[in-house]
Amino acid sequence: MSRLLLVDDHPMISTALEALLRNTPFKIVGVAATGEEAIDAIGRLEPEFVLLDLQLRQGSGMDVLRQLRREQNRMRVVLLTAAIDDSSLMEAKALHVQGIVLKNSDPAYLFECLDRVRRGGQWFDPEVTERFKRLSDSIGHGEHAALAPRERELIKLVRNGLRNREIAQKLGVTEGTIKVYLHTVFQKLGVSSRTELAIRASEFLTKSYMTTEGGKRPS
Repeated sequence: MSRLLLVDDHPMISTALEALLRNTPFKIVGVAATGEEAIDAIGRLEPEFVLLDLQLRQGSGMDVLRQLRREQNRMRVVLLTAAIDDSSLMEAKALHVQGIVLKNSDPAYLFECLDRVRRGGQWFDPEVTERFKRLSDSIGHGEHAALAPRERELIKLVRNGLRNREIAQKLGVTEGTIKVYLHTVFQKLGVSSRTELAIRASEFLTKSYMTTEGGKRPS
């Protein structure tokens, strides 16, 4: 019996999944509703898989995945989510997520994904696989700006509308340091304003993770 931790803040989802997985080789041994609860439950319950939603009440599924990989934790992770944007898709693949299943897909896809991952493979929803192919084709395989992890985080915070002081507080640095980071990012990406950076953030992040997929070590 494979032990699963479900990270999702919708009680109906956990109830439905427990019923769906009944009499299968998979069992939900715990449910977490926030990123902090997820990290704690992984340590306590030692599941074999984590079924991870991206949208949580506190934090996000991507935050959980990033923390696991920062800690060199190779826990098998399957994203079970209603939607995933392009940059998050590319980041998840760069962080070696083992599977992605969309919640509106055929339930058979979840069984197929879990079985493939249990046997040491990877499985991605056909819709996600097609999107990845389109992204690969549209971006191509040329040289893209290589962004450091802190620069990626900076771009995400700018995209979310945070000002320099707020970003400095979140990243634990001075406001002056943020101005230096922004100047470096502007030069690296060839943008001339904060507005342009915010508008094109998803494009830049997607290209950066595509570079990682092309062979550079994920950060």
